[in-house]
Amino acid sequence: MKATIKSIIIAGGLLASSANASLITNGGFESDVGLSGTQWGVFNTIDGWYTSDGAGIEIQRNTVTSAQEGNQYVELDSHHAGSNSSMSQDLVGLSVGQVYKLDFWYKARTGSTNDNGINVSWGASPDLSPFTYAFNVDGVAPMDWTLVTGFLTATAADMTLTFSATGKENTLGGFIDNISLASYSVPEPGSLALLALGLAGFGVSRGRKK
Repeated sequence: MKATIKSIIIAGGLLASSANASLITNGGFESDVGLSGTQWGVFNTIDGWYTSDGAGIEIQRNTVTSAQEGNQYVELDSHHAGSNSSMSQDLVGLSVGQVYKLDFWYKARTGSTNDNGINVSWGASPDLSPFTYAFNVDGVAPMDWTLVTGFLTATAADMTLTFSATGKENTLGGFIDNISLASYSVPEPGSLALLALGLAGFGVSRGRKK
């Protein structure tokens, strides 16, 4: 039993070493935009974010679903003509060559394929369109909020992070909530070996218990 507890502590300590404070402003979209109850609205700018393409940033306040955290979340297939929109946030003073870990929560709204996609783009500021494509996430309802993780490297001190709706422009698309971006350090080889050793000890202890 003691070996099992020790193994978990080793693994947990190494994973925690890569966690840093988020660089994103208003990553949970909880800044006050004048919504209450289950209201929604489309905005050109909100705290930390601006519309870089399309009709605007649609904030929903527990409208179609409950937020992943807090009360508000974003839909970028917003409720206007030319509904597929992009929102961006400029990040300044980054370390060139540094890897950053991006986490955000995603949920598909509709049950149709190719209808709920979100593109993540990452490029040097100022806004130089098109942004460098990073990755895409897509899904089909019904689904729970799902954590999406990606790794982005700063190629300049000032970078712009962009989320864009893709798929059918029908005012119904993927939801986004609880975005964070933090510097990421790859564990040293010695630490990885220690982690492997700890997990091996965990496996041995489990085997003995059986």
